[in-house]
Amino acid sequence: MDAEEGREEERVNLVDDPSNRAMVQIDLHLLPRGILLEILSTLPITSLIHFKTTSHAGYDLIADPRLPLIFRNRVSNSNPCLILFNYNILASPPWQLYFVDSEDCSGRVTKIDPPHHSEVNSLVGSCNGLLCLSLSFSIIGGSSESHSLLIYNPFVGDAVRVPPANRFVNQSEVFGFGFHPRTGEFKVVRILWDEPALDVEEVDDESMVQVFTVGTTEWRNKGAPPPQLTDKIGPPKALVEGSLHWVTNVGMGGVHRIFGIVSFELADEVFEEIPHPPCQRFVSRNYSLSMLNGRLSAAGLADELHFDIWVMKQHRVKESWVKQFSFDPFVLGGPPRFYTVIRALKNGGIQLQNGNRSLVSYDPVENRFKTLQMSGSSYWLRTLPFLPSLFSARATMNLQL
Repeated sequence: MDAEEGREEERVNLVDDPSNRAMVQIDLHLLPRGILLEILSTLPITSLIHFKTTSHAGYDLIADPRLPLIFRNRVSNSNPCLILFNYNILASPPWQLYFVDSEDCSGRVTKIDPPHHSEVNSLVGSCNGLLCLSLSFSIIGGSSESHSLLIYNPFVGDAVRVPPANRFVNQSEVFGFGFHPRTGEFKVVRILWDEPALDVEEVDDESMVQVFTVGTTEWRNKGAPPPQLTDKIGPPKALVEGSLHWVTNVGMGGVHRIFGIVSFELADEVFEEIPHPPCQRFVSRNYSLSMLNGRLSAAGLADELHFDIWVMKQHRVKESWVKQFSFDPFVLGGPPRFYTVIRALKNGGIQLQNGNRSLVSYDPVENRFKTLQMSGSSYWLRTLPFLPSLFSARATMNLQL
């Protein structure tokens, strides 16, 4: 009996969408491996993980070192998926991470359990298929370490831990996470402020910026942050062209505060002011930043009847701001100033989040809004676009992406 006759025939079902059980049956011995890898690269990431965990042949194929690169090249040209971060006091642990890979969010919401999941207390950011998670810290006497950070690929399962830096109990901090394509480096940015004690009128300003390059062992001090970045600023809102971006207050404009944008360029590690869109009422409390189709986007109330979404076609060039969408904010329901742009859609529309609550989609052709229904919680503390990857966290950091 020759080898071909003695070999047990193996067929597998590739689940394209577990929610509707659409399947493609493939005889693994009839197709060249390269074609099988191309087929696999077209499947949603959740189907790949299902295939890997339910079939010996699937595990072998998913482990092929060529698949992560094929999958990355295909996924980079598609719409991002979503990472959902939520707090549920009845859950254990209360901080929960989820993933959804369908554009209309009609698919199954998949729970993610990262290492040290009981210690996770915030989602710092994401880029190139990696999540940066902040872990809780413990107080020892009057001081403590900073939050530890995990850089984690939720679909490969591995994580790289960033060593904590020193901090004191009366200090607050925010983190940013990003990648610069010119240097090929992942970096974490930490901004630290002193919080005045209740019985002290004035304190020395000990604000500080620190940078950690993933793959090294130490945090580096970069001096004080610009005055626009106060301890109320929160984490950066957009990573665009290797720069983290914040919304800031830069002064008074009539009866309203003037909106400004400050960025931190990750290659040269310097702060820069970015020109804001040319509108008369750019108020920081009403505006949010995001990345839309790879470009910096600013969205918010222009006046009581217009919610505008601007896109900067050429980064740092003031004249390149273009108003891409404008609509009546009250048709969305809820306080209009809290809406944040999440991602662009294939039909030319967008998805937005209502504060820390539900997601809505906007179709500009039909001028219609739709509230997105997902299984599980309807409210999300933070929602991030996410391009999944099959590269491990450590492998990703060694790639020139």
